[in-house]
Amino acid sequence: MFKSIFAKYFTVISLIIVISFVAMGGMQLLFATQYWVSEKQALLEENTLTMAKMTAEHTAQDTLNPNQYNIQGDLLAPYMGIMADALDATVLVVGNDGTVILCSDPLLMSGDHMLTASVQSKMDGDRFFEVGKLGGFYVSRQYTAGEPIVLESQQLQVGYVFVSTSATGLSEYLMNNLQVFFLSALGVLTLTFIVLYIMTYRMVRPLRQMAAATRSFGMGDFSYRIPVHGKDEVAELAASLNNMAVSLSSVEGMRRSFVANVSHELKTPMTTIAGFIDGILDGTIPEEKREHYLKIVSDEVKRLSRLVKSMLDLSRIDNGELRLKPVRYDLTEQVCTVLLSFEKRIEEKEIRVEGLEDCPRIEVNADFDLLGQVIYNLVDNAVKFIDVGGTLWVRLERRDGRVYCAVRNTGGGIPAEEMPHIFERFYKSDRSRSLDKNGMGLGLYIVKTVINLHHGEIVVRSTEGGYTEFEFWLPDAELLKR
Repeated sequence: MFKSIFAKYFTVISLIIVISFVAMGGMQLLFATQYWVSEKQALLEENTLTMAKMTAEHTAQDTLNPNQYNIQGDLLAPYMGIMADALDATVLVVGNDGTVILCSDPLLMSGDHMLTASVQSKMDGDRFFEVGKLGGFYVSRQYTAGEPIVLESQQLQVGYVFVSTSATGLSEYLMNNLQVFFLSALGVLTLTFIVLYIMTYRMVRPLRQMAAATRSFGMGDFSYRIPVHGKDEVAELAASLNNMAVSLSSVEGMRRSFVANVSHELKTPMTTIAGFIDGILDGTIPEEKREHYLKIVSDEVKRLSRLVKSMLDLSRIDNGELRLKPVRYDLTEQVCTVLLSFEKRIEEKEIRVEGLEDCPRIEVNADFDLLGQVIYNLVDNAVKFIDVGGTLWVRLERRDGRVYCAVRNTGGGIPAEEMPHIFERFYKSDRSRSLDKNGMGLGLYIVKTVINLHHGEIVVRSTEGGYTEFEFWLPDAELLKR
């Protein structure tokens, strides 16, 4: 029925407000009616009792018939007139047989009048109150209170006094109240609807902006930003979407860079391999040089293998499939083994290795293969970017309940503006692009991920033109045993 949350919210709240006002008006009319009737009843009953006592005082015994009592109407009439005028009411004095003896309104006495049997049945010695026509005596509805006339000396009932006032006053009273309530409610509702419209619009507007933003994100445009106002839940959601857009934009940039890098990295070795293989097959490359070119082809195949392995590691990380298989082993021995695998490259660049001469035997509880890859990547980066004739320091130590491992090399260092990004995947600095022809920018990302899986931490320190140092720590193996 409703196509927008604005229409739904505004309509529902408006209905609730209107229904509330109608219910409040109905309750007000009900209470006003009850109050009016109760006040009229109390007033009429009080004056009816007064009139009944006064009538009893003006009732005398018949001299001819001692068993009969006569109400002295000529003496009582002035008092009835005063009371009728004061209350704007009609006063009746009725005998026990229902005959109207006296009436303050002469027009009602144009003929013989007797109250109906239904009214007489109520004249049983008790007071009563009704809203009606008093058994047809009145033409219109009246509030009527009745009180028996009792001679206290003989405890004898000689009749009834009825005081009646028109019930039309209630309608006028209720109409006045209803008019005042309607005008007040109209003003309040108008102001409420204006405020509600503004508040609903302001509440829904960020949602519309969020919908536009998500459509923009879905089409690949992450430049859209949602204005954030205040600190409520909607503002937090808008801020989260903006942060998500920044992250998606960064990921999209890395994805594009990754696709470009992968395309380049795959194209170069495959072109080289295809060219040399074709040259061997068609005889372009002489037989005596085939071994040389086959060695180049072998190196390119290994390069492709490393690239595929890095991609597989990245896929395992993204899918949450990278699981630790911790064992207790000698970390010092593992570091020495990794360094030996770089012996040829170390000798070619005349690198001096320091720090392991007096290194103690340090054991850790860790995944042997994954931590070995961490150390290999750090040493590989150090050897790759170290200056010729430079120094490579490797430090292992246990302190403060942790096992520390640091790899430091001399060289150009890392620019300060690139330091926050070096652990991001696919990130390669401008310097590394010129020195690292085989890298994909995944090594340090994998290193940080593996260290985090071990509940450790890795930091980098560097000075341009001075050194670069990567240091990580793991929980102490002895502590883990306890």
